[in-house]
Amino acid sequence: MRDWVSEWKQEGRIFVWRYAEPNRSWRGWHFTADQAGCRSIRNLLDRMRGGEPCYRTLNLAPITDAILSVPNYGHKTDGKFTKLRIAFEPDAADLRLSPIGETLEMTVGNARLRLLSAAFSDVENGIGDFGVSPSDSRKADPWMFWWIRTLTPPDNGKDRQI
Repeated sequence: MRDWVSEWKQEGRIFVWRYAEPNRSWRGWHFTADQAGCRSIRNLLDRMRGGEPCYRTLNLAPITDAILSVPNYGHKTDGKFTKLRIAFEPDAADLRLSPIGETLEMTVGNARLRLLSAAFSDVENGIGDFGVSPSDSRKADPWMFWWIRTLTPPDNGKDRQI
């Protein structure tokens, strides 16, 4: 039988961060990705859906001032994460994200997989500034998703969304 998850290859750039000293509104994890990154992570989640427990490790792009200018919180980030290990556990009810050194370990199950995939679909289409609840607990900090901004060439000096 073909192992679709093992055949998956990452494309694009994915960014994940949290703030060092967040106020109540800025707690939790923040995500964005370029269009190729959004499609790529959604493709991986689709391959995982309904299957056996598995995982893949993705490269995370460094957080830049252009990335942080979208939420415009103005505070420093906490930690430098270079890898995101997505573990699919079919029966996992909640989304979990834990830092281990420079790696983030994300657990996702069938219960919230479509919600996570839909969030990346919205980001791919330029939608941002929304949260996804990682669990049914009202006390859980939402995962925030942001549209991406990159700088255009210096000839016009304006920002554009991609």
